[in-house]
Amino acid sequence: MAETSHEIRRQIADTRARIGTTIAALEHKVDPHRVVDEHPLTLVGVAFGTGLLLGTTGATGRAVKEVRQQVRGGADRINNSAGTALDGLIEAVLGAATATITAKMSELLQVALGSSDKRTSKAGGAVRAA
Repeated sequence: MAETSHEIRRQIADTRARIGTTIAALEHKVDPHRVVDEHPLTLVGVAFGTGLLLGTTGATGRAVKEVRQQVRGGADRINNSAGTALDGLIEAVLGAATATITAKMSELLQVALGSSDKRTSKAGGAVRAA
């Protein structure tokens, strides 16, 4: 019963050939192009049945509702972020405007008080001289 290496190699080659034939048959059997070509009406029926099933179970309606909720949630998050950014911008602009107005008012008061002091000192000097 001792097998020679030549016989073992032949058995391996035979096994490879059988496996190759089996794989080719499986590839042919599951080839999508072949299935469509050989059974077009069956596939149309399956597609129709699937659409009917999805339509009657309400799965598509639930999916659409879920997508709407996700979009609304995202839009709300974007609006909140934009609102927060806008609030910060408004605060910054108002702060800068307030600081500028305060500085100008102080400047105008200094000028007004400075000219008022000069008038008072001139009037006071005239009274003393008289």
